[in-house]
Amino acid sequence: MDLLIGGGVVALAAALGGATGFGYGLVATPLLVLSGFSLPFVVTANLAIGLVTRVAVARRLRVHIVWSRAMLLVAGSIPGLYLGARTLTGIDPRPIKIAIGVVVMTLAVLLVRRSGTAAPQTVPGAVLGAGFAGGFLGAVASLNGVAPALLLTRDKVAPIALIADLAAYFVLSNGIGLGILTTTGGLSTRALWPAFALWIPGAVGGNLFGVALAPRVPERRFRQLTLTLVFIAGAVTIATAY
Repeated sequence: MDLLIGGGVVALAAALGGATGFGYGLVATPLLVLSGFSLPFVVTANLAIGLVTRVAVARRLRVHIVWSRAMLLVAGSIPGLYLGARTLTGIDPRPIKIAIGVVVMTLAVLLVRRSGTAAPQTVPGAVLGAGFAGGFLGAVASLNGVAPALLLTRDKVAPIALIADLAAYFVLSNGIGLGILTTTGGLSTRALWPAFALWIPGAVGGNLFGVALAPRVPERRFRQLTLTLVFIAGAVTIATAY
């Protein structure tokens, strides 16, 4: 029964993730934890599902991917993933999650207030920093899209390019993250079998449905939706600390 409930959660979350480019984890993580799954289980399953569901998206939107930006996000995520995996398996992550949640919620509010200003020039160091924060959050709570989404929203990246860049980032970073979890002892084999095998069809279908809906959302509304979800993700990060 828990696997059936989890499958429904994953399909719903994947549809949101397809529509926004990053919203999968903020729905799937708290609901799967509330369903009784351990945090290592949830992180493993979400990283694996995020990788597979974004392959088709990255292929479909490949002409919109800015590879220099996506690869900087991936490069920055690697040390973040390692630190997050160590935190997941050996350190109490609660105070760190609370601090990150507060920062994320504050940044979302600030970006909403300055949404009418011109787009700033993207700085490579900021992209690396967003990748690092995304990697850390991905390993401790499978919320690795929040920080990159904040950066791309701040820079007023077009919705289709945001989804494309994040798809490439998820495919590469999630694969690296699963490898790091394996070496640090944080990988849950039960999350890969049978959960992943049972959940992936619904996740792929939900994700493609969300991607098909995304172009119909006006750009301003898309940014408002993104920042609202980022704010919720900050609250979710705090909630997963308890």
